[in-house]
Amino acid sequence: MNLYGAQHHILVHSNAIDAEAHQHTFIQVTIGLENHFQIEVQGESISTAGIILNSNVSHRLQVSGQPVVLLLIDSTSQIATAFKQLMGKRDYASFPEELSKEIAEYIGTWLPLIHDEETYRVFLQELMLLFHLDYTQPVITDSRIKELIQHMKDCTDSEHSIRKYAEHFGLSSSRLSHLFKENTGISLSGYLVLHKLQKACYLIFQGTSITDAAMAAGFDTPSHFANTSKRLLGMTAKDIRKDSVFLQVSSLR
Repeated sequence: MNLYGAQHHILVHSNAIDAEAHQHTFIQVTIGLENHFQIEVQGESISTAGIILNSNVSHRLQVSGQPVVLLLIDSTSQIATAFKQLMGKRDYASFPEELSKEIAEYIGTWLPLIHDEETYRVFLQELMLLFHLDYTQPVITDSRIKELIQHMKDCTDSEHSIRKYAEHFGLSSSRLSHLFKENTGISLSGYLVLHKLQKACYLIFQGTSITDAAMAAGFDTPSHFANTSKRLLGMTAKDIRKDSVFLQVSSLR
């Protein structure tokens, strides 16, 4: 399994996923890279080459021996808004067969070439064009938000409190949250959840124990991390650690 951690989403590439039925606040896009796959949505079994799920929709994905790619997208982000327009008010929408095939071929070609932030940025922009989505990465103009993002990129502490960050800039928590959303298109609270999950995964893949990684990433307890991983990814930390690689590709500047 390969995980790519970006500012508003996590991309998972795997040929073996055994997730229990769960739901989360992410928008989830799943593409089969070689074949159709089975996914259970709200108790209904669906065979598809590509599907998008809305937030808080119960689903279960189990694949073995066939590669799939999952995009788990912060539902408050601009990129999620673009995908939501494809679904309308539906719980889910399957992609047309030919579009799924074209996207699968593109992903299969590009993923082995991704090795840093810049190559991932180019990959993502072209991927959004293939989905026929109009997505442009927001331009961050506020120096305080730039400083905050850089601090989180470089962070070595385990505390990730909006109140603490707000006090540093002499702002209220609500004002900082507003500025962050205004400059990035993402909620600060949603960004912090992704940041902590990605940081824990990175540490685990570097050899840190799950317990130490959870605490270093800012989770209250190891079980809090386990529950978050299960709720968002449908898998435990132990599940995603097996034969996995994590690449941080956040492109916020």
